[in-house]
Amino acid sequence: MVHIAVDIMGGDFCPNSNLEGAYDALQADKDIFLLLAGPEETIREAVGAWSRELQDRVSIIPASEVITTEEAPVAAVRKKKDSSLAVGARLVREGKASALISAGSTGAILAAGQLIVGRLPGVQRPPLAAMLPTQKGPKLFLDLGANVDAKPEWLCQFARMGTIYMERVQHIASPSVKLVNLGVEEEKGNALIKAANPMLREMEGINYQGFIESRDVIMGEADIIVADAFTGNAILKTIEGTVEFVMNAMKDVFKTSFLTALGALAIKKPLKEKVRGFKASEHGGAMLLGLNGLVMKCHGNAGREDIKNAILKSAQFVREDVCGRIRDAFTEADTGGDGSDV
Repeated sequence: MVHIAVDIMGGDFCPNSNLEGAYDALQADKDIFLLLAGPEETIREAVGAWSRELQDRVSIIPASEVITTEEAPVAAVRKKKDSSLAVGARLVREGKASALISAGSTGAILAAGQLIVGRLPGVQRPPLAAMLPTQKGPKLFLDLGANVDAKPEWLCQFARMGTIYMERVQHIASPSVKLVNLGVEEEKGNALIKAANPMLREMEGINYQGFIESRDVIMGEADIIVADAFTGNAILKTIEGTVEFVMNAMKDVFKTSFLTALGALAIKKPLKEKVRGFKASEHGGAMLLGLNGLVMKCHGNAGREDIKNAILKSAQFVREDVCGRIRDAFTEADTGGDGSDV
């Protein structure tokens, strides 16, 4: 039985979407146990309407405080020790849960992951990683927001953690790794890229294949895409905006005439299936790797389906013992540092 903590008060549509997603996840996976952190009465009322079988796989963990997106993340995590996020993070630190799901403030989730859950020995910085929908299927992209200013050694660690995840969870043997750069030529790049490139080439157990330009990321030209968080987040937001722009443009075209409306009806079903693969909710949330347990960040506007899939993906992560594999890899390989520089 995989034990997963859920921050019931995180996100724009809490607590309803989080409770509904938890319900759906319990229905979909009979071998998960959820620890729901949040206002006791609210959770108890919702769970009371569930079947006895589902209730037996739920524990209500009272938490009286909520961290909002307007608060300074680190200060809020330290001050609001009884927030649903902090309580959930402590459940992971204490070994009562193997993962934490939250759709709350990104900064607060990152802070709770580092300050409460804690990093694995040898991990200098935990990256925020997510499966990115591409033309060739989902690919792992990291870092997407945790480390805006990075060091070459950190990028190397991201590549190692990403490789472990793709091998264990996505079952891809020797996944290819590429580093985001403004060109594929060896002489291009800033100081960070030029320093990280030869280090990545020398790493054992990493199928490093050089640089990738941002335009090729969405084409799926690598199994693992590595970048500093500033670059990674900018690329991610650009892709999201582009997809939204294209979809809106298509809707406008379909409305121009009777013939285009007929065309829309003809392609509606296959287009819907194609677009479904590009929805973030299909791939769970963004994972904070390198901690003593999984912390998964869902989008702030996460709905029922997003929460459900995040829980199910977290359960798979735990079953494949990704944290244990990362711990072993960083114990066996000298990837630099003991994390004492925070």
